[in-house]
Amino acid sequence: MKKLGLLLLLIAFYMPMPAQKLIQFKEKTFMWGAKVGFTSSFPIVTSLTINNIEAENVRLQYKVGYEAATFARINIHKFFLQPSILWRHYENDIQFDQTINTNATMDQPYDAISQGENQIKYNSSSIDFPFLVGIYAVKEAPYTLSLMIGPNVQYIYKKHYSTKFTNSPLEHVNDNTPINIDIATGTSVSIGRLFFDFKYEFGINEIKSEFAGENKQTSTTNRLLLKRRTNAMSFSLGFVF
Repeated sequence: MKKLGLLLLLIAFYMPMPAQKLIQFKEKTFMWGAKVGFTSSFPIVTSLTINNIEAENVRLQYKVGYEAATFARINIHKFFLQPSILWRHYENDIQFDQTINTNATMDQPYDAISQGENQIKYNSSSIDFPFLVGIYAVKEAPYTLSLMIGPNVQYIYKKHYSTKFTNSPLEHVNDNTPINIDIATGTSVSIGRLFFDFKYEFGINEIKSEFAGENKQTSTTNRLLLKRRTNAMSFSLGFVF
């Protein structure tokens, strides 16, 4: 409902404007605009260990989130610079299987989280600061097609983890950093003031998340370490003022 509300708000903003004004406008050296859209993150799990033993059969479920941004654009002939401030919210679900055979004894051969439905769900909200450099591949008024690339710095200001494990409940302890750095690439198609963006981001730095909890069977502490990089994809609809 929130996602639909964002798009309806944007449509309601456009509707009172005459079509002529939407399609025809004079390009300026400096412009600014806004956009809303959908996003989905694709975590690349580089390591998932419990008590230093690698998990097996790691499965990822991707969910659609949403974003909103405002940006400035500085046109320089066929090129442009576009710094932005972007708000984003997304969710992920990581499932895996593993039997841990540590601290084994004759009476208790397995100190295990065990094979079964082991799951980490998390959602996050962030403020992103992308700085894109673009080139107009097509520039025939009122139509343009542009290609973009540049760095993006993401500050995750809010996150929530929920876990589900077969034998041993584990709680999130901490992350090594709230900062995610990636390279964003994309393309944009516009008709006058309206435009449609597609963007894909490649995560560079690795985020480490730690979880800990007591094993119900052995009264020992299990520790889980999740290492990942985060790629993301987004589609958005926007307007240049």
